Amino acid sequence: MNDKLKDIVYSDLFRYTGNARRTKYIYTTYLQELIGSPEFHYISLMRRTKFYYEDIAHHEGFLKFLCKVRYEFFNWRLTRQSHKYHIQIPYDTKIGKGFYLAHFGRVIIHPKAEIGYNCNVSTGVVIGTQFRGKRKGAPHIGNFVWIGANAVIVGNITIGNNVLIAPGAYVNFDVPDGSIVIGNPGLIRRAPGATLSYINNTIQFDEYNVMSETAPVNTSSYPTRQSRYK
Repeated sequence: MNDKLKDIVYSDLFRYTGNARRTKYIYTTYLQELIGSPEFHYISLMRRTKFYYEDIAHHEGFLKFLCKVRYEFFNWRLTRQSHKYHIQIPYDTKIGKGFYLAHFGRVIIHPKAEIGYNCNVSTGVVIGTQFRGKRKGAPHIGNFVWIGANAVIVGNITIGNNVLIAPGAYVNFDVPDGSIVIGNPGLIRRAPGATLSYINNTIQFDEYNVMSETAPVNTSSYPTRQSRYK
């Protein structure tokens, strides 16, 4: 993996392991999680498939052909994992670094959905689109969002930062920062520390000292752990 791909894959890995050993043992830890964690295995394949697909446009001639072969191979592996573990998250879904699937099992996320940094998704979650009406489209989910088991989030809505979606909640409306959503139909409860202790091993940019092309962080839209609860 090159540095750009390592930056995002190892950020996801940190959410699972909290590994503080950095580069000395990081590849061993990576292999251990691939073998022992179906959830991380899927996320890693998803990240690599997306990267290899986008890399095709950067080459010409025979190298472009080889890149297409590499992409097709990883896309095939991703499809196999999707069928095996019942996880439907397309590789082209926009998901920020530090993504965490709590358990393998039925998880469905629409490819037009957008998910921010340091987000947790539990089993049975559906993040889908609405095909008509004023909320036609897919959700935009912020940073530090915890989504409980069997929650359903649909439509062109915005979920803010530091939001906890309770298990079984149905959300088809905008949710402000620092909130908890419970029930079906969903009800909003304001809670400045909504995800405190729910989202662990959170990452910042360049967590593994790998160069990133990501723009500088705006702390108003990507709050640190300390600033979230002030």
